[in-house]
Amino acid sequence: MSDLELIKIVLLGRGGMGIVTACEIIAEAAYLSGSFIDVHAYPSFGAERRGAPVQAYVKLSRHEKVYDRAQIEKPDILIVFDDSVLTQEDVSSLEDQGIFIVNSDKNPEYFVEKFNLNSKIRVIVANISNLSLEKNLTIDGNPVINTPILGLLSKALPELQLKNLKDVLLNRMGEQLGSINFDLIEQGFKMAKLL
Repeated sequence: MSDLELIKIVLLGRGGMGIVTACEIIAEAAYLSGSFIDVHAYPSFGAERRGAPVQAYVKLSRHEKVYDRAQIEKPDILIVFDDSVLTQEDVSSLEDQGIFIVNSDKNPEYFVEKFNLNSKIRVIVANISNLSLEKNLTIDGNPVINTPILGLLSKALPELQLKNLKDVLLNRMGEQLGSINFDLIEQGFKMAKLL
């Protein structure tokens, strides 16, 4: 993954889970790393509403400006906030040596078998929903997924350093809320199950 000129990331979930915010945090932290000269973060617009399936995209370029803001058809990294929205088509779109990150209480082998993933795809799973509920990081009783799941991404994409994620969160959310969210990113990083 570290040798790719352009890293394409797709985030899948439901409206209200903070997917757009997560893609913006990824882009900001990646830019702060100094490894990318251009970053883009944008949602897929449509009839989004709370609970409806939503997608957002991030493009990280190492050497060239990114002018293309089209939907990503073949992501290098697929991040799934809610596995109930996941389809075979979504998983099959992943590049052959891609990274599949999912918030779930299931183990990585479950996803390999269910979606017939090839052995070159890295699978990273953690129960981020449960972690957020345990730490009382909720909005309207729903667990906050968008920041803790970035710990899993940081494990898969070393350029997305934890320090940069912390800086972005503190800048966006302030000291108190930013620190709480960053603590969950670190815990997500530590609890990620890799295959």
